[in-house]
Amino acid sequence: MYQIVITLIAVLYQTCDATNYIPSVNLVNGKKIPIIGLGTYALTSDQNVMTKVINEAIDFGYRHIDTAYIYENEELIGRALNEIFQNNKTKRDDLFITSKVWNTYHKREQVVEAMKLSMNMLGVDYLDLALVHWPLAYRSGTGSLRPLNANNMTDDINISVVETWKGMEDAYKLGLAKSIGVSNFNSQQLTLILKEAFLKPVINQIEVHPYLSQEKLVEFCKSNSISVTAYCPLGKATKEILNDPVLTDIATNNNKTVAQVMLRWLIQRDIVVIPKTSKTNRLSENINIFDFQLTDEEMKSIFSLNKNQRIITSTLSANNPNYPFAIPYRR
Repeated sequence: MYQIVITLIAVLYQTCDATNYIPSVNLVNGKKIPIIGLGTYALTSDQNVMTKVINEAIDFGYRHIDTAYIYENEELIGRALNEIFQNNKTKRDDLFITSKVWNTYHKREQVVEAMKLSMNMLGVDYLDLALVHWPLAYRSGTGSLRPLNANNMTDDINISVVETWKGMEDAYKLGLAKSIGVSNFNSQQLTLILKEAFLKPVINQIEVHPYLSQEKLVEFCKSNSISVTAYCPLGKATKEILNDPVLTDIATNNNKTVAQVMLRWLIQRDIVVIPKTSKTNRLSENINIFDFQLTDEEMKSIFSLNKNQRIITSTLSANNPNYPFAIPYRR
């Protein structure tokens, strides 16, 4: 059924540009999230560059911006958005803005505080989606967002993911976020939340790309009506993955780039993608993925590339009791 929908999308896309039609994924709470967004991790520390990128992204049709407190760029994004709103380029309600609660704010009473900090810097009075960035809790009040102990590992405290989730539910009830979810959670941690939750997480944002296909975790999320967002969807665009012969052959056959093929593979799995770039041509390239369709055989070929090769490992937190990658997947 989803393949039929994708085909219809391709037909529609050929008759209108990206600014008029970007498909969305339906969340379990009835909200919708654009299936492609602009990732902003380590995007830039320059206000002029950030303003240029956000403006160009809006021009190309992006309506979904993904950021986080730990990225330390929410103030830059907020200034860019304020200019856009003042110039009537687009309205706040036409954008989908995601931010994330950092690890030093995991106590229930700290979650609302963390969310308000992000909202203040972004200059918005609500978030469309707020995520628990990691299931890892770090000691707060140290003056560092990444406090280390005597062994140069993260200075951890043992806070249940359920307690943090209760804080997310508090923030939702206050109207700070229209939807709430998690990031970097394994199936075991999701199960703990699902057993205790008043509100189900709508999203699990995880690393997914052809070298880390995450089939079992994606299947687990979908079986529990939890949508998936892929970060690092281009595998950090390393030479290895961009020159992979399977991907380059498929790209040639479809008259597309390898990056476009990787993004297409993900959206045909109904996975939201948030590629990051500050380059004008890449912003355009990444969003122009709705006018072609990968065959079942091409999809299978890309799945066969899986190496369980993770880019983001957070090894400094490997001793944390909630370290999510000690198990790749568990029911």
